[in-house]
Amino acid sequence: MSPRIGFLAAAPRISTHPDAEMSGPRSRVLGIIKGFETLNWEVEKFIVGDRVPQNWSAKGSSEVISKGFFRTLAVDLVRLGLSIINSWKSWRELGSKVDFVYEYAATLQCLGWIFQRQGIPWILQVEALLFYEAKAERKALVLDGIAKWIEIQSYRKCDVLACVSETLKEILVHDYGIETEKIVLVNNGVDTDFINPELYTPYRTFPGFTIGFIGSLYAWSGLNLLLEVIAELRDAGIDISLAVVGDGVMKSTWEKQAQDLGISENVAFVGRVSREEVPKYISGFDIGYSGQIQLQMGQMYLSPMKLYEYMSMAKPVIASAFEDAKRLIEDGQTGFLFQPEDKADLQRKLLLAFQQQEKLSQMGHLARAEIINHHSWTSRIEVLVESMEKILEKPSRVTKLKSR
Repeated sequence: MSPRIGFLAAAPRISTHPDAEMSGPRSRVLGIIKGFETLNWEVEKFIVGDRVPQNWSAKGSSEVISKGFFRTLAVDLVRLGLSIINSWKSWRELGSKVDFVYEYAATLQCLGWIFQRQGIPWILQVEALLFYEAKAERKALVLDGIAKWIEIQSYRKCDVLACVSETLKEILVHDYGIETEKIVLVNNGVDTDFINPELYTPYRTFPGFTIGFIGSLYAWSGLNLLLEVIAELRDAGIDISLAVVGDGVMKSTWEKQAQDLGISENVAFVGRVSREEVPKYISGFDIGYSGQIQLQMGQMYLSPMKLYEYMSMAKPVIASAFEDAKRLIEDGQTGFLFQPEDKADLQRKLLLAFQQQEKLSQMGHLARAEIINHHSWTSRIEVLVESMEKILEKPSRVTKLKSR
């Protein structure tokens, strides 16, 4: 009999609907589920974002949350209420159908605890300090103290914690006292069947050399630095253009910056596109950009999906040299690494990519081979399952399995 797992996601804005504004979480959810199914697990789903009105997760939902103190407070209270209701609903629907639950962590919401109380192991995925990001980076949280307490308690109580980066793991262990023995490092991955250059005709935004960006437009994306570099290189006679595919709070700011720098005709802000169109735009890039800067807290713990998606589409990447990029990219072979927030270094590497255009195709093929061999969602779930089984065999945790 195949093992059975319940996939839980409590956040109303995390949805598998095609028009979901949070495209990164959508890709992760679909990828993780596919990874389990590829390994012959039966997956039962309780995804709140697929059960509420679609406008809760569609374009503009982020702006609604952050529209003012009282609006944000009201949303926080709704989240808390939904957490209680959906905990019991998820248990009633899935309790008799699953052997494990895998939960995608959410701000002010937690579902897996109720399964754990009934002896079902609870695996929790953490990809960010949600209470911090929602408050400091996105201005989308009022009840940050309560959110922090719920989040940290869930990390402490779950049976297995699937952590997206080593940097985040260190923060959780050293700053919040999470047991290191129960943490499994599960970086982001990619659906190599869907993100496959053989399946798509490229969308070329510009005829000449084009650097491309996909993703949400937050300050930590570092596009301001890239715009400055492109302006300086164009002033020096280098024909470089930029295609930005995505939306977010910084879009209007960066559009104005491009205009002020005199490069608006060479920068296309495409906006948000459907999941099915993303590979076509990546295929039209000459090189992908992933230029994260430090978060306001002074560390960068994210595992950028775009790194994996560019490389899966056989595109080399120019990336700021944080943890994930340094582990994934071989500098000069599958991409180019630059020192984070170092404009001169970014300019050197972008100029080098421009000068080596004839090599980019070969670099891209090496990049895709690296992804296929080591970074598919299936390979990620294989690591998770193996580690999960070892952790749950420990005497302190196996009791829960025996008691069922």
